[in-house]
Amino acid sequence: MAEEFKGRVQFLCIYIKEIHPNDEVLNSKNINAGIDVSQPKTEDERAANASLCMLRYNYSFPMLLDNMTNEADSKYVALPERLYVVDADGKISYKSGPGPYYFDVDDFEAAVREQSLR
Repeated sequence: MAEEFKGRVQFLCIYIKEIHPNDEVLNSKNINAGIDVSQPKTEDERAANASLCMLRYNYSFPMLLDNMTNEADSKYVALPERLYVVDADGKISYKSGPGPYYFDVDDFEAAVREQSLR
């Protein structure tokens, strides 16, 4: 979608706190996938985890970092993950259910498509 809407819609990812860090909650899916990260204690550690994520999943758009007080996560109820469409005035025009189980990709794509026409 980022490629399809390039130049019309800006895609961003905000890297928030870890949902399954190895020093808090062991997750068999992460272990099986070779994902082994700790809960960051500093911005540099969060940035390192975000870099691993970007490389592993080949993000084609920028990734921002939530601050260490998890402000974006708190304000956007992002944990574990969430999809939003924000219009040019900074107003939320679409908010998904919590992911990954309650994403409706078709609804998200329709909201992005509608936003791209404005």
